[in-house]
Amino acid sequence: MNSDRVREGSRPTAERAGEGHGTGRAHGKAILLGEHTVVHGTPAIAFPLPALSARGVAHRDRPGVARENLAGQHFRFVAGGIGTQERASSGAHVAVEEALRRWGLAGEVVEVALDCEIPPARGLGSSAACAAAAVRAVADLYDRTIDSDALYEVVQCGEQFAHGRASGVDASTAVANGPIWFRTGAARELAIGLDATLVIADTGVSGATQHAVAAVRRKLETDQRAAKRLLERATDLVESAAADLAAGHAESLGKTLLEFQELLTELGVSTPEIDTLVTAAHDAGAFGAKLTGGGLGGCVLALTDTGDDAARVRAALSRAGAARTWIVPTRGAQP
Repeated sequence: MNSDRVREGSRPTAERAGEGHGTGRAHGKAILLGEHTVVHGTPAIAFPLPALSARGVAHRDRPGVARENLAGQHFRFVAGGIGTQERASSGAHVAVEEALRRWGLAGEVVEVALDCEIPPARGLGSSAACAAAAVRAVADLYDRTIDSDALYEVVQCGEQFAHGRASGVDASTAVANGPIWFRTGAARELAIGLDATLVIADTGVSGATQHAVAAVRRKLETDQRAAKRLLERATDLVESAAADLAAGHAESLGKTLLEFQELLTELGVSTPEIDTLVTAAHDAGAFGAKLTGGGLGGCVLALTDTGDDAARVRAALSRAGAARTWIVPTRGAQP
């Protein structure tokens, strides 16, 4: 991965820490294929969502500032000092604590304010983006260099806190510069030769990632024969999707999305609201559609042509009950 230099100007560290502030940004993500099975060793493909971002601002701790305010997607916390790890309240908080510890700054106390445009509990990577933005802001405050691998590691600490057994795909995509192939903790950029559109639709129902991950794990552990079949099938589908993305085969990729949705339904993470939006997208002419993220709520992703086709599918999803929708070009998912 490329080095990610996070700094503002070249003032000495002491001056910046005492007088300045640090800023950082990250973005949301959508998993194209590989939800849940990626936790069990299969690959996954994910796209960054540059239009949905999180912004962090870090200061030295200031008296009178509320230590926790988790209302909505605008919140702040204070990290560092003695005993703060025991009272950490979010993945972003945990990630900053870990970063300070690694930098030998565990005794420092910083306030981090976050403004996140990514709706929470929708499978779009809000917790990972907030953690990455927060860590980048603190790195900027202390004029620290943090490369992509180190940033992934501390954000993943936050993801484990927020979601339990996290695969790492959210942490990787939150700081990626384009679509990625992810497997067992390693990410690489993915070749995209497909000029199409992803239409993402929010069911309006909060997802339940921890519950979904635990339920899938129990199912796979209970029936080893079914687990082997499902995980091998998932791997085949993700590999096929990568080939279709590179070659520009939209119709084939759409069929693969529908097949992966069937697999996720068998794993028990789809819902009637998700099924309704998948059907609406397909009936409106989408090449294919499926849930994206943890399931049991959250969002649906549909693959369409660009222009009028995407607009038609977007309108159909809204009529079918989508709370909101977003458009992501397959060849333009660059932050």
